[in-house]
Amino acid sequence: MESFQSPLKMLKDIIDPDFYKLLKEGAERILKNNYIRVLAHFDGDGGSAAIILTAALRRVGIKFHLGFIKSLDGDSFRQRITEFPDVFTVVVDAGSDQARFIEEFENVCILDHHFSQENSFKGLNINARNFGIDGTRGACGATMAFVMALAMDEKNSDLLPFLVSGVIADKQDIGGYTGLNQTLMEHYGKDLKTVRTLNFEGQNLIDSITYSTDPFFLDLSGKPDNVRKVLEGLGINSEKSIFDLTEDEKRTLTEFLASRLLEQNGGSEAIKYLENDMILFDHLGFTSKEISTLVDGNAKVGMNSVPIIYFLGGQAEKEEMVNNWRIFKTKLIEYTYRAFKEVYEEPNVRYFYAPESEMAGAISGIMMLYLLKQDRPLIGFNVGNNDTKVSSRGTRRQVQKGLNLSLVMRESAREVGGSGGGHDIAAGAVIPRGKEKQFVETANRLIGQQLGKTLL
Repeated sequence: MESFQSPLKMLKDIIDPDFYKLLKEGAERILKNNYIRVLAHFDGDGGSAAIILTAALRRVGIKFHLGFIKSLDGDSFRQRITEFPDVFTVVVDAGSDQARFIEEFENVCILDHHFSQENSFKGLNINARNFGIDGTRGACGATMAFVMALAMDEKNSDLLPFLVSGVIADKQDIGGYTGLNQTLMEHYGKDLKTVRTLNFEGQNLIDSITYSTDPFFLDLSGKPDNVRKVLEGLGINSEKSIFDLTEDEKRTLTEFLASRLLEQNGGSEAIKYLENDMILFDHLGFTSKEISTLVDGNAKVGMNSVPIIYFLGGQAEKEEMVNNWRIFKTKLIEYTYRAFKEVYEEPNVRYFYAPESEMAGAISGIMMLYLLKQDRPLIGFNVGNNDTKVSSRGTRRQVQKGLNLSLVMRESAREVGGSGGGHDIAAGAVIPRGKEKQFVETANRLIGQQLGKTLL
C-alpha cells in the first residue's frame, strides 16, 4: 500500500477521547491473539471494511479466518458466533443490534454504525452512534474498520482507499463527506488526487453509461445501442473516458443526463449524484468509485473474497473480479427494469418483489433515487423457501420529515414474527414467508404516522 502523507496529529488527537480509549482497548485485545475471526456484512461497505481489517492483521502476522454475514436475525447471528466460540471474533458493519443475542460472549469485538437496542453484552460493542456520530451519513462499517486499524498502528492510514470505497457503497459521500468521515478525510486524505467529474466507472463512455446503475438512466443503462446514438447526437466520441472529456463535452453530457434524470422522476438527490469528486488511486489501478462497485458487485454475486484477495496482493484475481462486476451489473439492470414494471402502491409506501435477496436492496436504492416519485419510501421483498428478506429505502428529504425505516422495519417485522433494523434512510428485515401483505399494512401505518400522513 502507498503512504499518502505523514500527518502531524494521530487518531487520538482528532476523535472523542472515550471513543479512542475504547478503540485502543479493542486493538489491544486483537493484538494479543495469534488467530482472529473476522465476520463482515455481506455488501460493499462490509467488504471494504474486511479489506482494511485483514490487511491490518496480515501486517502484524496475525492469522485470520474471514466470513460474511448475510442474515442479521437473532438466531442466525448467534449461530455464526457459536460456530467458533473460543476464537476471538471481530464483527464489522453489523452486530450492535444483534449483541443482545450473544450477551454472554466476552471474546467478541463489534465495530458498527447502525441503530441498536440496549443490551447487556459482555464483549466490546464499539458503535459510532454512541459517540454522537451520525451512522447514516458520518460513519460506515469501513469507517469503523479504518479507525480500528489506526488504533492498531497509525501506518495503516494507507488503507484509506477502502474507507472511501465503503463510504461510497453506503452512499455517505452524496453531498460531501460529513461527521467522522469528513474528519478522517481532512486529516489522512489531504494529499489525495481528486477530480470533479461524472460519477461513472468503466474504460470508455459506452461502458460507463451502459453499466451505470448509480445513477441509473432509463433506456440507457443496459442499452449500449441507445447510448451510442445519444453520444453521436451530442457529438461526443463514445470511446473517450470520462477523464478525457473536454469541459464543453462534459458540460453538454452532464446537462443531457441531468435532463434525463428529471424526466424519469429523479429528484435533487439524484442530480447531486450525477457528478462527484472522483479520487484517483493510481497505485491500485482504479478510481474510488470503481473500487467500491467492484467490492459490492462481487459480493452481490456471492464472490466476496475475490476483490479482497486481489486488493491484498493477489494479482491473478483481477480478470475474475472485473468479470464478476459485469455479471452483477447486467443482472442488476435487468432486474431493475423488471421490478419497475411491477411496483405496488399503498397510501404511504410502495413495494415490489425482487428475484434475488442480494439484489433487493440495490434495486430498491435505484428505483427510490432515480425512477420513482419521491413521495413515499419503497420496500422490496425476496420470498425464499421459509422466510422473506425485506429491504427498504427512503430519501433524505423523507428522513427530514420524520421517516425512520429502522423503526418501521423493526416494528413491522415484530408484528409478523420476524426481526429487522438498520438506518433511518435504509433498513431491512427477515419475516416468515406469507406474511408480506401483513408486513406492508403495518409499515404503511407506521410510515403514515411518522410523516404525519402527508405525502411529500
